Order: sequence, then structure tokens, then C-alpha cells
Amino acid sequence: MKIRINNIEFREYTSTKVNKSFYEIIKWSPNPNYNKEQEYKDNGYVHIGGFLKKDFHSIDINCFKNPESCYVIAFIEKGSESWDLRSVGERLVELNQEEQNDFFDVYRMGQKKLNQHVTQDN
Repeated sequence: MKIRINNIEFREYTSTKVNKSFYEIIKWSPNPNYNKEQEYKDNGYVHIGGFLKKDFHSIDINCFKNPESCYVIAFIEKGSESWDLRSVGERLVELNQEEQNDFFDVYRMGQKKLNQHVTQDN
């Protein structure tokens, strides 16, 4: 399940450690390192293992592969009677007004799908 409006997305992911689905709302932004691996190498970084390294600085090689990067704004977790929203720090209030509007639109749509999913499973 993915619902995205502009740079705000509601998504489901499955843990690699337990057989369980989790839900989160993330914010996407342009990846400043996208396709810049060679620039780092030209500036003295060397490829060691899965990283580019120089001095005491390391960058995971995967940081150069995607045009966007993201971080979690909030988690949606199953409570005893409903789905609960758990914000990560102050990230939700740090969104600008348009992003906050997108956040709540995405959250409402995701909540509706989760409620339908739970109803169908019972």
C-alpha cells in the first residue's frame, strides 16, 4: 500500500526481522548525492567495501543510486481499539503548511485503507 501526494507518502513495509507489516508516513526530498559518486572519487574518496571513504568520513555507496531520499515523519501502529499515530520528534510540526495539508490528506486515505483492511480480515 502506497499513497503519495507531492513529497509526502503513506506506505507499508515488511520487517526483515519479524513477519509483520508496519506503516509509516515519510517525506521525500531530492538526494543531493544522486549520481555524484565520481565527483567524490575525483576529490580523493576511495571505494572500500560498500563505502566511499576519505579521512574519517564514509558514505554508503547506495547514497548515490536514488534520485530521492526520505525520512520518517510518523508511524501508524495498531492500538487496542484503533490505529495510533506516533510522530517522530518534532518532524510533523516542522513541515510547511502545504506539506502538513498533504500529510493529513495522506494520513486520512491511509487510515481509511487500514480500517477497510482490518474489517475484511475479521
